[in-house]
Amino acid sequence: MATKIAIAVNRVGMLRALRSWPLISKRYSKRVSRAVADASLDADVVIGAYTQIDAVVAAHEAKKANPGLCFIAWYLDSFTGGHGPRFLDAEEIERRGKLWNRQLLENADAVVAMESSRGFHEEHCRDEPWFGKLRFLDLPLLTINETFDLQPIVGSNKTRTIVYAGTLPEGIRSPKFFIDVLSFIPDKSLRVLFVGDETNHILINARARDGRIEVQGRVAHKEVLRLLASADYLLTLGNRLANMTPSKIFEYMAFRKPIIATFSIDSEPSLPYLERYGDALMLDERGDPSLAAAQLVGFLDDDHEAISFDELKTSFWNNTPSAFCDLVETLGGQNGR
Repeated sequence: MATKIAIAVNRVGMLRALRSWPLISKRYSKRVSRAVADASLDADVVIGAYTQIDAVVAAHEAKKANPGLCFIAWYLDSFTGGHGPRFLDAEEIERRGKLWNRQLLENADAVVAMESSRGFHEEHCRDEPWFGKLRFLDLPLLTINETFDLQPIVGSNKTRTIVYAGTLPEGIRSPKFFIDVLSFIPDKSLRVLFVGDETNHILINARARDGRIEVQGRVAHKEVLRLLASADYLLTLGNRLANMTPSKIFEYMAFRKPIIATFSIDSEPSLPYLERYGDALMLDERGDPSLAAAQLVGFLDDDHEAISFDELKTSFWNNTPSAFCDLVETLGGQNGR
């Protein structure tokens, strides 16, 4: 009952904030802005990273109070043209995004957006006053960990573990297709572990039917890393939003293991990264699950050797934190620091 009440109160609060979305709480935003302004008094650069919008608001306010600051608006997620409340249509989300950006980016020194949103910004935002400040990088989420001693994976009769880590928000991604594919594979030596969402009804029903499927709720990130490190294959499920690249892709690639991916749209944002990564199997959710099962069996039976560190760094430099640090240093230098 307490949980239901908490959910109801939260939903009422979200409905009340619908008029000011993406700003949810003005009082909270003011507290954040005060804290950032105080912390920026002796700073050279202030970075407002979306999400949440409160961070960009706070960086904007800090710049107004201290014009000598270099203000970088950093859109890790797509704001204009991104995902919003289901009560707002795409046109309204875009309209609000543009309105907020005109207010917040007037005094920005640079606006950094992700490569996945380049097409949208070039088509819809070219006439915006801040467009000339726009620079494209890529999601800086690839941390290459050289401490893992990874052995080549060789197809055999031993139990092979496939791990999916992450949530399964309705309308964005679903495990249904992969579970259908799995039903066409009689191999009992497979173990498929879904970590992060134990409330998904499709997973719950599948677990009851298929003993190879295990479901675990949210766990600490350290435990997620342990599970990924112990897996033979990593699984990612298709994202239905073309401008919302799942961060798990980069964490997966850091382990240099074979990746199994499903996709339901041609513009699925993970696909370009997975194609460059190389050791990945892409399964189209719009196809026949039985045919996809045959592809998966072949992939599981193949020999896989971990990609080298040097190759990973070369191919995905723009996805490392160092690439963004380079940009910050460049902008700081341009502003006399």
